[in-house]
Amino acid sequence: MKPLTAAGWALAGALLASSAIYLIPVLGPGPAPASTDEEAEAVSPAGGVSLDGKAAAHAGLRIVELQAAVAASERTGFARALDLGPLAGINADIQGARAVFAASDAEARRQEALAAQDQSASVRAVELARAQARVDRARFVLAQRRIGLEYGSGLSRLESELDRLVSEASRGEAALVRLDFQDGAPPAGADVTISDGNIHATAHVLGPAVGADPNLQSAGVLAIVRGSAAHALAVGRVMTAALAGSGPVRTGVIVPREAIVRTQGAMWVYRLDPAGTFHRVKLQDAVARASGWFVTAGLRPGDRIAGAGATVLLGIEAGPPAEDE
Repeated sequence: MKPLTAAGWALAGALLASSAIYLIPVLGPGPAPASTDEEAEAVSPAGGVSLDGKAAAHAGLRIVELQAAVAASERTGFARALDLGPLAGINADIQGARAVFAASDAEARRQEALAAQDQSASVRAVELARAQARVDRARFVLAQRRIGLEYGSGLSRLESELDRLVSEASRGEAALVRLDFQDGAPPAGADVTISDGNIHATAHVLGPAVGADPNLQSAGVLAIVRGSAAHALAVGRVMTAALAGSGPVRTGVIVPREAIVRTQGAMWVYRLDPAGTFHRVKLQDAVARASGWFVTAGLRPGDRIAGAGATVLLGIEAGPPAEDE
């Protein structure tokens, strides 16, 4: 066994309060090979990491046994949070135009009533009042149509609730997102799951959005997210969208979020082999769920992985920084 350098022992001691820690280099064939070449490539190359009981306790290491999970087939797409500032301006214009039209319409009716009673209202005054009412009505209708023209017909159906939506969005209780699926837009009324690893929320589809996505060339839809997740949907943020499909049910496991470490541009977990050594395994085609990440390849029910404390294993495996010559 190759001994650790002094710097290596110093790093290990800093991580685990001078507990007994040792690295196991590759000796002989190593751990049992994965069932497929693809899975074998997803396992960390250099041996693994082993901790004795005292070291594991200092690291706060907790072992999790993966359980079988099933999920219906899904259609996947993208979700992007939209800016509701312009919509708030449209809402203010609608309310202002409604008030002006109501006043001019009432004035026109008053002039008509006076003229009918042969009082002080002249024919010219009646015509001017009617003309002003028509102009104000046109402005009111245009303000209403801006919702559909600038956002989409899906949102224009919510005109009566627009003030409520703007108020909720200002308090971080609601967010408007655009959903794009390359294989066809989801229907109005459908619930779509959106996530990016840190956020997991349900978006209720309203209807068509304006324009096509420049990358997917797809007809998008608008959807509303309400609840605690809405405040985290920053404008322009792109997330994964998933809609339940009609295909076969998939089987896999749910990996808890605390077990995941991120390095080399990917997500990994540390799987414990029968000899007591942790090996880093790459998550493949992982899909975010409320309870963790759903994985169909590379991990199996009954596998034991490091939960809390997994980042300590990553630090030990990385080793001390290279010293200058």
